[in-house]
Amino acid sequence: MKVSIGVVLVGSLMMSSILECKEKGVSEYKTAWVLDKYKSVDDVRIAKDEKDLLQRVKKFDERFIKGLSIDNLKDAIVEYEKICATMSEMYSYFGLKFKLNTKDNNLSNACQKMTELFSKCDEMLCKFDIAMQKLDYKAIESKLKTDSELAQYKTYIKNVFKYRTHILSEPEEVLLAKIGACVNSWYKFHEGTLSRIAFPLDGKNLTLTDVVEKANNGETEQIRERASKALSDGLKKNEYPLVSVFNNIALEHKVFGEIRKYKSPEEPRYFADDISQEAVDNMLNAVTDHYAKICHRYYKLKAKILGKKKLQYWDRCSKVKLTSGEEKKYTYDEALQIVFDVYKNFSERFYEIVKDLSTSSHVDAFPKEGKVSGAFAWSMPHEKPYVLLNFYGSIRDITTIAHEFGHAIHMTLSLKNKYLVSNPALNISETASTFGEKLTNEHLLKNEANPKKKIELICARLDDVMATIFRQTAFLKFERKIHDIRKDKELSVDELNKEWRKVLEESLGDGVEIDHCIDNYWGYITHFTNSPFYVYSYSFGALFVEGLYAEYKKTGKDFVKKYEEALASGGTKTYAEIAQMFGIDANSREFWNSAMSSIENEIDELEKLCDSEIRD
Repeated sequence: MKVSIGVVLVGSLMMSSILECKEKGVSEYKTAWVLDKYKSVDDVRIAKDEKDLLQRVKKFDERFIKGLSIDNLKDAIVEYEKICATMSEMYSYFGLKFKLNTKDNNLSNACQKMTELFSKCDEMLCKFDIAMQKLDYKAIESKLKTDSELAQYKTYIKNVFKYRTHILSEPEEVLLAKIGACVNSWYKFHEGTLSRIAFPLDGKNLTLTDVVEKANNGETEQIRERASKALSDGLKKNEYPLVSVFNNIALEHKVFGEIRKYKSPEEPRYFADDISQEAVDNMLNAVTDHYAKICHRYYKLKAKILGKKKLQYWDRCSKVKLTSGEEKKYTYDEALQIVFDVYKNFSERFYEIVKDLSTSSHVDAFPKEGKVSGAFAWSMPHEKPYVLLNFYGSIRDITTIAHEFGHAIHMTLSLKNKYLVSNPALNISETASTFGEKLTNEHLLKNEANPKKKIELICARLDDVMATIFRQTAFLKFERKIHDIRKDKELSVDELNKEWRKVLEESLGDGVEIDHCIDNYWGYITHFTNSPFYVYSYSFGALFVEGLYAEYKKTGKDFVKKYEEALASGGTKTYAEIAQMFGIDANSREFWNSAMSSIENEIDELEKLCDSEIRD
């Protein structure tokens, strides 16, 4: 089991609309990160810290790995945790800096240098798991009952032994650690390639972020169509590096999976998340079975609302605009205040966390040249997380803020745990973010009196549901297919295009006309290369939240304390254990079907409003 430096980065799927932000940069809150661990990437202290880290790892190897016993296991784990936290803190400085300027070659080189340093450390640290697995687990379990400090690492120890069948011999683990930096460079290459593509549109060269925003949320159908084709053209000109990345990532995943004796390309992801293939398949099948009832039905209804027989692909995310006048543009402070009100009404503790983040230089709010697209929250050891946004001023940006602050709340509450067990599994990591979104959508809907505006809000919410649940399910099916093909041969652009189109046609249905320009859009989805099979967690998390939200509506404030406890458990509880806290069996097909029913009810409500407000 490769040593983890403990950085968790979770991102929102939603993108903000391409609008001029009113009073951009003028805010009573902090809108830019202050990253002050080092003065710069050339700080002389970096070399000293690197040297100290290597010496510390060598001492750990000599003291604990070569002489590990049940008697010194606690001291070994505590020291191992400190080393991992140090590595995370060092990498976070460079990693976060790079996210703000991916075109800076000095930052890119510094990140790669740090990755290679950690690879050296991993060559020694990876032997710790092997040494621990040679101990008597029953004897360790007995000691856990009497040693309260060691017991705080119970989940970590259990996970180490869980990997026993997938851990190799010491020389083999060292060898895999040595080549780890080479493998990781493909992820960085993909991100760097995308950040360097210029997408010409209407006389301007747009970034990936901006062209995707215009393709999804451009103000007119013509703008969306031109942007969609510009996105496709830019990706097409970079077909060779993009298909090379996908082939090499899939090959690496295949080879490492075979070496570690995993049964399928997906198993490492589910194994790490303490979830079975059966549970994921239950969720996947429930979503697929509801393609027609929900996704196809919604897009046909949206076409009717927009006065079309069919939606074009670039219309599926377009805003439904039934009210007159320009769309309201929010200042950053106005958007924050709405999110503050939402969280304060739900939990005073949640409100305190998001208010603190917004006043302490832990949020980078506005887009800038070279900054990565989208939004994410980045966990830190022993301190509050960092949140990245690309705020333009749309109402969708408000739900994006709520989403990322949800992640940050989860990360903050998890800090009460020991660092090695603070981060939740991926299938739980989207819970707080999606729940925060749902709270915010309900707040916006509740405070809107105009029926036509309600239709607009419900459509915006359902657009996100389609993207988070149905689109991500299509993504998972795509990943399954391409990894299956890569078992036997290299993937071609035509094969990737074909499989991509197939899963989208299946999920969108005959209510959406799919232009061939979208066939190569797989090329800009970095989740496929950064975290293979991660995408299942979006669908899983969103539907899991539907079940939790139903429980909240039944029990009210009694739910809140239990929910806070669930988030604060970090990585000490599995998704199944958290579900049990609320009386939910998340492994059952019935649960997933009931979650789907709640979405169907939203479409029912939308239809009723449309029947009364929209005339053919």
